[in-house]
This record gives sequence, structure tokens and C-alpha cells, in this order.
Amino acid sequence: MLNCYSCPFKVSENSLVQPFNYSKGEVIFHEEERLAGLYCIEKGTCKISKMSSNGREQIIELLTNKTLLGIRSVLNGEKTNLKATAITPMKVCLVPNHIFLKTLKTDEDFTIFLFQLLANYIKSTDDKIIDLGQKSVSQRVAKLLLSMDKYFEADAKGYIKIKIRREDMANMIGVATESLIRTLSDFQKNNWIETQGKQLRIINPKKLQSIESGLS
Repeated sequence: MLNCYSCPFKVSENSLVQPFNYSKGEVIFHEEERLAGLYCIEKGTCKISKMSSNGREQIIELLTNKTLLGIRSVLNGEKTNLKATAITPMKVCLVPNHIFLKTLKTDEDFTIFLFQLLANYIKSTDDKIIDLGQKSVSQRVAKLLLSMDKYFEADAKGYIKIKIRREDMANMIGVATESLIRTLSDFQKNNWIETQGKQLRIINPKKLQSIESGLS
């Protein structure tokens, strides 16, 4: 995880590292853009999506605090093939390509971090393929719910304000929206979760972990 207090990009050219604020719903970059640099997320969450041939948006993943955005396009010099949109207010730094590449060559700790980050992305992709092929709707929904606190803040009572639509949640795990809503309703009837509008609180995380692992 990157730490802003020991930022690897604070080199002599750090005046070129530009901070930006994005509001909820604001696009960070579109598909087929050539990026001027790498985005380092200080705070907030964005969705990474792709428009399908039928005009529907497919959410690929969510990215949040202390990670990097646009790695593939910067490393291989290609245009983006995905779109990034803020789903919460975000603070990011845009690191120009030449500073990123220089840091990659001169900072061993950062290079190791980047390799680990890319390895985690590959593992996450592998896990999604396995989930889509082998896991039930209940397992996928349980796994999604257990990950929500990583992307969205909770209030004092433990309620997470999920700032994406139910349709988008279903889209992320490859299930029909009706199936997602029905599963959430079943979880609530069993007192494993509690929902209030877009807010959700996990009451029995051990039960969801058991469901997600296929033990119940």
C-alpha cells in the first residue's frame, strides 16, 4: 500500500505531480484516451468499467485508497481500454509518465510494490473467473458484501452507505439484478444483514464468510 507521507514520487520534479479532486459521478478518464500519467488514489473510490457492444456499462472492478490507476496504459504506452468514474468524492495525484518511469527505475521498494500490485490484480481476475464459473449467487453476494467496507465508509452504527446501484452490484458479480435483490432480502430475513435504503449493515459476518466459502 502506498503511503502519502513517504510518497515515492516526491522527487526533484515533484512540482509536476498534480493533485486533483473529483466529485461523485465525475469521469477521471474515458475509454480510448492516452494518459499523461499515472493516477495515485489518495482517498475515495472509483469504478472501472467498459461499454459493451449493446450499449450497457460493465463494471470490471472498484479501486480505492492508496492504489494506482492507469498502470497498464502507462506501462505499455497504449490508449485506455476502460473508463474510470468517481463513485465517491476522490483525491488523486497525477504523476507524469516520465516521473513514474524514473521512479520505477530508481526506487527498488516502489518497483516491488508495483509488482505485488500487478500480481494482486491478476489474482483478483483469476478469482472472478472462478467465482463466475463455480460459485452460487449466494456465495457471490456474500463475498461482495464482505468487501464493501473496503470501498465505502461506515457510520458509528456500522452502516455502510453503498454508493452504487443494485444493478451495478449485480453487474459486478455476474448475476441478474432480481437475483441480487432476492438474495439480499433472504439475508435480511435471516438477520445476517440489515438494510435501510442504500445503507447496509452486516450483522453476522461469520455467517456470510461461511456462505462465501461454501460451508453453508
